[in-house]
Formats: sequence, structure tokens, C-alpha cells
Amino acid sequence: MINFIKSILVIFILLIGGLLTLVVVVCAQILLFFSTEKAPKHSGRTILLTGGKMTKCLQLARMFHTMGDRVIVAETALYRWCGTRFSNSVDNFIVIPKIEDNGEAYCQSLVSIAQRYNVTHFIPVASPKSAFYDAIAKPMFPDTTKVFHFDEDIVQQLDDKHQFAQLATQFGLAAPESYLIESQDQLLSMAFDGNKKYILKKIEYDPVYRLDLRTIPHAGWKDRVRNLPISPNDTWVLQEYIEGKEICTHTTTIDGNVNLYICCDSSPFQVNYKMLNLPEVEKWVHSFVRQLGATGQISFDFFIKKDGTVIPIECNPRTHSAITLFHNQPEGANAYYKSSKDKTYLPNAESGHTYWLYHELYRMLTCGDFKRLSFLIKRVWTGKEAVFQWNDPWPFWFNNHINIPYQLIENLLNQVSWTRIDFNIGKLVIPDGD
Repeated sequence: MINFIKSILVIFILLIGGLLTLVVVVCAQILLFFSTEKAPKHSGRTILLTGGKMTKCLQLARMFHTMGDRVIVAETALYRWCGTRFSNSVDNFIVIPKIEDNGEAYCQSLVSIAQRYNVTHFIPVASPKSAFYDAIAKPMFPDTTKVFHFDEDIVQQLDDKHQFAQLATQFGLAAPESYLIESQDQLLSMAFDGNKKYILKKIEYDPVYRLDLRTIPHAGWKDRVRNLPISPNDTWVLQEYIEGKEICTHTTTIDGNVNLYICCDSSPFQVNYKMLNLPEVEKWVHSFVRQLGATGQISFDFFIKKDGTVIPIECNPRTHSAITLFHNQPEGANAYYKSSKDKTYLPNAESGHTYWLYHELYRMLTCGDFKRLSFLIKRVWTGKEAVFQWNDPWPFWFNNHINIPYQLIENLLNQVSWTRIDFNIGKLVIPDGD
């Protein structure tokens, strides 16, 4: 009943908001109609992107389109009304099978699109689950398509928090102490150093468990562990708890060269990005990526300890939402075409910071503190809304006022509960989701 009530309430709020923002979007469209801006000259490249529901896909689509590329976006049926579909930057939007229904059909559909549209570059904007299947599909693509993604074995190694820590150590880089946990009994029988704390994480991405950051040991931790789905087929990692400043990075790399680099503040639910200049973090990333020597998009989460030591806590072999900082630098798309040892694209000073309006409005309504409210208003006033652009207004409207309500209605009909709305990735966060 609670899920039903909150779903109906959110649908109502978003539909009312949709009527209000529609005025802005229509005005933007009218201005665009009278614009004298010329369409970019076609480059001869055709780019296939996945993950249309996510803002990071929209950002890449806009960058590639501005560089003269034809852009095709693929997404599954639940997200068919995502904002990216209605972007001026997207030439074709294609609905593909869900991995959960048929992983093989998902892979084959991508290959078929590449063959049908003579795709020159496949750049997956992957969810945690699809990153693995995109890697499986990689060798199936025609030779004329450049697949900008790591091989299957590298994706598995990087996505596994325990294996990643071991690899970083192997590269001679700092890494947290970690233990592979394959059973409840294994964890319950461990003797803990009284001076250390640990974080228990599910190795396979889970949108709910990832937000439980209680350290072990804590009061009642054994009862908590007994209720967790830990098994040899569903492994977890016990990782040393690191205190310090939390940082995230995104890197676009070809053959170990860092072509594009972003560094920002981070948190378990990060929807605000601003470029940071942290040389020690950049040095760690360059060293790891160089020794990996592969091609793809790679994101890291770090903690910087009080003594300045940089400690990675996990790696995600996929695009990071911080790519939205390139909203005014379409030339960053060059980082995906060819390797350059002399050029690394960084967000410029004019990129400022990016945010998602509906996350900020929710924070304003629930902050309960005037000082905090003033800060949030200033952040919205001085920053860049990550989805909205005057020359491409419809993605903002469809993403927030059609895509999300559509998912809420689908979940109501299928009696699926949800815990959070993530406007950044254009979806509801549900148990066992991607």
C-alpha cells in the first residue's frame, strides 16, 4: 500500500511539473525553429550507443553529433520513452531485448544494428550488468566496427572488487586490504583486529546493498550477516574501511593512453560534479591505465587519507556520469576516435558544475535548514542542469515527465516496489535491479 501511495503521489507531482516545464520547452523549441545555426557536416562516422536512459548516453550523443557523426541509440523496452530518444542529436532509436530475458539475443541485436547501419564505432554506455554482455558481444561485431570496450576477461577482473584490489597491488599501486567472502560462516568465524574496521560489499552490483555502508564489526552485525545472500555463487568482499575524502574519476583510454580524464567529489549517491585538480589521484589513474594497456572507459572510486595517501575502493569498467562536465566541449569526442599520447581532454574552467534539477528540488523541500537551502539555490543558479539544453530541450521533458511516470505505472501494474528515483540514470532503483 505504501508503494502504491508514493507511486501515485510522484506520478501526480511529475505530471503537474510536466505541464509547467512544457511552457519552457516549447519556447525553447520555437527559438530553435528560428535559429540560423547550421547542422554539422557529416563526418562519415556512425556511432552506436547503448544505455539511452542515462544522462551520460545523452551527453555522448550530443558530443558525437556536434562532431558530425550519425548517432544511433539502443535501449530496452522499459526505457523506450527516455529523454535521449527525443534528442536532436539522435538519428535512430532502437529497442533491444533485455539481458535478463535473453543475453544472447541482446548481444546479437547489437551486432545486427552494426551490420544494418554500417556502424563504425560501438561505444557502450553500460549498466553494471550490460558491461559484461557488451564485452561478450565484442568479438561478434564486423571488422568494420571499432568496439570501444574492454575484453570480457578484463571487465570481469575490474568489476570484481577483490580481483581489482589484487591487480592494483600487482601494478605496485596502493590498494585496500580485502578478503573474498563465499559464505556466512566464513565471515562469522573471522577474528577482527580491534583497531580496524571493514566494509562488506556485494561483488555483483546491487542498487540496494551498495547503500548499506555500516562498518564491521558493529552492534548486531552477526544477525545482519546471517540474513545476507552470501554463497560461492553470490560472493562478497570484506574490504578495509578507509577514512578520508571520497573521490571519483572517469577515464577514456586507448591502448593504455589516457585520452580523457575527469576527477570529482564522490559519495554513495553522487549527482553533483565539478572538476578537481588532485595530482596524486591523476598519477595513480595514469599508472594503472598505462599498465592495463587496454581500450575502454574506466571509472574509479578513491579515498584520500589524511596523510595524502590515495586508496582505490572500486573500479567500474564503464562510462561515468561525470562526463556531463563536457557539456560545452564536444571536441572531447576525439578521445574516442584515436589514441593521442600528447593530448588528454580535461573539463575546462567554463564547465562549472553539473546537477539534476529534480534531485536539487527534492533536497530543497526536505533540507529543513535555511543555510542549506541557500546553498542549494545557489548551486542551481550557478551550475548547469545536466540534461536541459536550450538547443535540445525535449530530453529534459521526456526524461522527467514521461520516462519516469511510465516506469512507475509499469511497476504498479507488475507490483514491483522501488526505493529511489534516480533522474541521472533515468530509472527507478529497485531491489535486484541493474
